[in-house]
Amino acid sequence: MRILVTGAAGFIGGHVAAGLSADGHEVIGVDDLSGGVRENVVPRVRFIELDLRDADRTERMVLENPPDVLCHLAANAREGASQFQPRDVCGRNLLAYANVLVPCIRAGVKKVVLYSSMAVYGDQPPPFDETMPRMPVDIYGVNKTAMEEMTEILAEVHGFEYTIVRPHNVFGERQTLSDPFRNVVAIFMNRIMRGEPIYIYGDGEQRRAFSYIFDSLPAFLRATEVRPDLNQEIINIGGKCPVTVGRLFELVRSAFDANPEVIYLPDRPREVKNAYCTWEKSEKLLGYEETYTLEEAIQRMAAWAKSAGPQPWRDEQLELPSQKAPSIWMPKASEGAAGKP
Repeated sequence: MRILVTGAAGFIGGHVAAGLSADGHEVIGVDDLSGGVRENVVPRVRFIELDLRDADRTERMVLENPPDVLCHLAANAREGASQFQPRDVCGRNLLAYANVLVPCIRAGVKKVVLYSSMAVYGDQPPPFDETMPRMPVDIYGVNKTAMEEMTEILAEVHGFEYTIVRPHNVFGERQTLSDPFRNVVAIFMNRIMRGEPIYIYGDGEQRRAFSYIFDSLPAFLRATEVRPDLNQEIINIGGKCPVTVGRLFELVRSAFDANPEVIYLPDRPREVKNAYCTWEKSEKLLGYEETYTLEEAIQRMAAWAKSAGPQPWRDEQLELPSQKAPSIWMPKASEGAAGKP
């Protein structure tokens, strides 16, 4: 099949595009390199640099390369920062998705795989189950909710198949180390390598389930299959064992044999205290399994991070600077942060 992968230079997108290509598919990877890097795209994936917010260019690209399957991973996934970057988050999520989905439907796409987020669950009691209502509490979650609902509506009207996957807290090799707003494992590692203090929001007792990329990847690839039992399904993918952010830091610290200063900051606005999902459906439909312990996975990522070395923080300003934003995001994002776990 010809598969269009958006966000193909990103962390998850790069792994997905490479895996699909290795399985024998013709893969076209699209990315604007705003969050990903060209090195994440393997040579056998045909790469097109394109900003999906440009509707005309996106439509031409799709009609010149009509896909059998669309795997949409392109996103600004900064959930914690989305209250301070609403235009960028909306543009790179909902708008970008509409711009690529419409021409794909026109071109006769057979199936859409939308990579959503557990942010759609909001602040409900965990573990989050796929049958729970969507109740987002932040701008990023609102975008993902709208994207899911748009998929469901357009599929019913125009007759394509879809699978919505909700990955959560994925980490591993090739993850961006330089983003000060998201990916808490990567931020902890980069701050340690840079000799900087570790910042933890709240008391560090918030619970998350973390997903190692090489455990989740086989399930991501199977979600692309055109199968009746996957059509119109929503599936959580990731972490079976929730841990506190404090415990996560201890594992990262141990992997680097480091003892950095730890500074605790106030909770971020609208941050959900405990957020983790059920996994039984992914096990049944996609064969999800965890072959690495969290400690082993962190050790593997740490080895890769050490080889990559410390990275400079991206220097990026917030659209809406505010006293409610974490102080370490102000006035310059390059100062770094503990990230959204």
